[in-house]
Amino acid sequence: MTDFTIRARVLFALLSTTLLLAGSIFAVPLAASAASEASEASAAGSQKNPGGAAEGGDSDGAKSGTGVSITLDEITPWLDDKGTLTVRGLVTNSTDKAIVDPKLRLGMSLRNLDAEYRINAWKSDQSRHRVIADLDDNGPAARKQAAEKSNDDDPVTAVDATFEKELKPGSSGEFTITVPADRLGLSKSSPNSSWGPRGLSVQISDTSGALATGVGFTTWYPNPKFDRTAVSFLAPVTLPGYTADGLIGPEALDAAIAENGSLTNAARVLTDPKVAIALDPRVIASFEAAVAEPPSGEGAPPETGAPSPPSTPGQTAGAEDAGAGDDAESPEEQKAREDRRKRLDTWYRDFLETAKTRTVIALPFGDPDQNSLTGEDLDALGAFAQKEKALVAEVLPDARTDIAWPIAGTADRADLRALQKAGNSTAILDDVQQPPTSGIREDGRSMTRTTSDGETTIETLISDSALTDLSADVIGSKSPAAAMSELVATSAAIQSEAPNRSRHLLLPLPRTTASAGWQATTSTLAGAPWIESSGLDTLLGSDPEPRGLLQKSTDQQRIPTSTLQGLSEIRTKEARFNSAFSDPEAANARLDRSLLTCTSVAWTLGGDSATCLDKAESTSRAQMDSLYLEKGSSVLLVTGEKTTIPVTIVNDTTAEATLKLRMKPQTPQLRAQTTETVVVPPAETMRVDVPVEGLANADVPTTIEMVTADGVTLPKDASLLVRVRADWENIGTAVVGLALAAVFVIGLVKSVSRGRRKIPEQQLAAAVARAKNDEPGKKD
Repeated sequence: MTDFTIRARVLFALLSTTLLLAGSIFAVPLAASAASEASEASAAGSQKNPGGAAEGGDSDGAKSGTGVSITLDEITPWLDDKGTLTVRGLVTNSTDKAIVDPKLRLGMSLRNLDAEYRINAWKSDQSRHRVIADLDDNGPAARKQAAEKSNDDDPVTAVDATFEKELKPGSSGEFTITVPADRLGLSKSSPNSSWGPRGLSVQISDTSGALATGVGFTTWYPNPKFDRTAVSFLAPVTLPGYTADGLIGPEALDAAIAENGSLTNAARVLTDPKVAIALDPRVIASFEAAVAEPPSGEGAPPETGAPSPPSTPGQTAGAEDAGAGDDAESPEEQKAREDRRKRLDTWYRDFLETAKTRTVIALPFGDPDQNSLTGEDLDALGAFAQKEKALVAEVLPDARTDIAWPIAGTADRADLRALQKAGNSTAILDDVQQPPTSGIREDGRSMTRTTSDGETTIETLISDSALTDLSADVIGSKSPAAAMSELVATSAAIQSEAPNRSRHLLLPLPRTTASAGWQATTSTLAGAPWIESSGLDTLLGSDPEPRGLLQKSTDQQRIPTSTLQGLSEIRTKEARFNSAFSDPEAANARLDRSLLTCTSVAWTLGGDSATCLDKAESTSRAQMDSLYLEKGSSVLLVTGEKTTIPVTIVNDTTAEATLKLRMKPQTPQLRAQTTETVVVPPAETMRVDVPVEGLANADVPTTIEMVTADGVTLPKDASLLVRVRADWENIGTAVVGLALAAVFVIGLVKSVSRGRRKIPEQQLAAAVARAKNDEPGKKD
């Protein structure tokens, strides 16, 4: 065999293999196209047999990384036989090439997605579908041509897009698709079997293939007859976020009750009288402080007895909001402050009136992660948060203060025992940790053992995790239409589990600040004809359903240990410092409220607790630096007698301080005594005389400390150099006396010397001679 023959055969084999591979590649889209056309013909020409299309039509999976996306802005969540399916959205072309002659189609799943696993499967694979609307067949041109041939005025399937011919690079185009119910090809003859969720897929493609797909759902509801599923909504009314005193200031409250404020959004949800409220005592305490009448003069802040740290030395934190008195405000500022107070008061009173007609659960202060506060170091903080529930009961006497709401999926038996010990008879868990025994949804009330022997139990309210997670997706989405359609479809799948069996589910809303999505979520789901909105009190009064054993917690969402340790250290240090105030209980309450804002569930569910800890540490340092001793002169002369040294105490807090001063000399040449207890008013200074006694000559370094009535030494001390000169007065007097005596003697000598006259020599000789003559025994 020649080399030429061998090469020819090899070449022939390669060509044959290439043709076979090419044939299989081209055969797939051709088969898919044929199947798609068959599905379209089945949908358009045989409404009596909507399921007759061959399963396994063309794939709607868009190419990854195409740079084209679809956002669905509206999907009809459910419709009956007289309704119209509407799908509206936006196609964005982020590429640098135009999409020419785009193909836009709306597909519907071939079968009823009457189970949650089928809904999840549709989100990942929309291949089993039939086309119910197409831009080519149902666009403006096609509809116009059809209208010219027919006088039928019945509604028709319509597809409209702003990019009918081309979608330019870097641009977006809107589309709207409407399909009357009677053109969906869905059965109306057997409502109880044909009703249920259907998957929807909007696909855009060009000559190269599919570019992007948007996925959603609608639920076919031809008025079947069965018992509806009851759902109890629980709306948390909280305002998470760190503040130095734990309360929300009037300005922040005013923003929260504005048109798009979080408290206004929460109040809108309460238009449904069946929605229950989980109320944070922090909201109550903040409003009570903000709407209180000024005690003396307009604009004066209410007296709380709690200290606030200064933002800068000499300036009290929050002064810009509390005001510095009438003299510091103009009449316009005073009026604005009073108008704000009246707005807050009106909203607060209206809210309380609404809450009186609802089931209210009192949360611990700040809505903390209660399980994280059961440790040894922060157990007292958790107890304080539980005690603050009384603030809710004071204004809403019927509020339940015995229901605990730990983060879903994070309670084990030890946690439940701790919650029980704190005074809770009921805990809210989720159905992942306490699943039903039957495999389908059960009523959301049960009993759970807190000990292995089963002798101790706690009542549990079981939230539906699927509905809870989906509602959070709806609320957190910027384009919630697709998520909303899935939420409604999932509730329909739950109803399909046992359509002739009633059940009562619990659906808590996200434990964050309320948004506009809250009302849309509750109203849309409650408006589904197979759902009945029911009060939480009805669920609490129902018979408990048996459930499986408490599952081990797999949800690790808790406050980090490092944050908890930091908060514990702050609490220990500042609680000691607070004993300096005349009302330490008020100061400790302010401290605990502040720290609890760093343990709220909102920090656990995506917040940055480390940042909150940094703020708490900064506030604590500023607080403990706001009570200090003013630096005095470093040179003081002290006699051997008892005397005093003046020391100035500066109190830059807003609370009265009660303390003593203690001077500690470092050498024994100086003796000092502790002062009597003094009371320093807030935002004032006071001079205190410290008794001392110098014992011997020395320069004595001393430390001056502030000591509380409980004997706690405050961290801010002062140093002073005392120069002791013992018996200074006696020595000084002696020295001065000697000096004066010496001056006197010297002066006297000089005076005498200057006053004596000199006798002439002749007179002196004569005087001597006369003296000799006058001697006895020498007379003549």
